[in-house]
Amino acid sequence: MDRDNLIPIQEFCAHYQVPETFISSLYDYELIEIITTENTQCISVTQIRNIEKLIRFHFEMDINLEGIHAISNLLDKVESLQDEIKRLHNKIDFYENQ
Repeated sequence: MDRDNLIPIQEFCAHYQVPETFISSLYDYELIEIITTENTQCISVTQIRNIEKLIRFHFEMDINLEGIHAISNLLDKVESLQDEIKRLHNKIDFYENQ
C-alpha cells in the first residue's frame, strides 16, 4: 500500500487524543485494519471516517467495545440491505420501462 495513504497510529492517537490501546482494541475486535510498514503500525486514510465514528461511540456515548462491535455489525447489515433495495428498485424500473 502507498505510504502516503497511511497514518502512523501514534500520530493518529496524538491528533485525536485517544490512547493507542483503544486503536489496538478496535483491531482486536476486527473493526479496523492495522498495516505494519517499516516496523510502524499504521491505519489507512480510508478508515478515518469509520474510526472517528467508533471514537464517538466509545468516548462520547460511553459504549463499550462489545457494544461498538454489535452496533458496527448492525450498521454494516443495514447498509448492505439498503444497497440490495437500490439494486432491486433499479431492476424493477428497468423491467417496468420496457
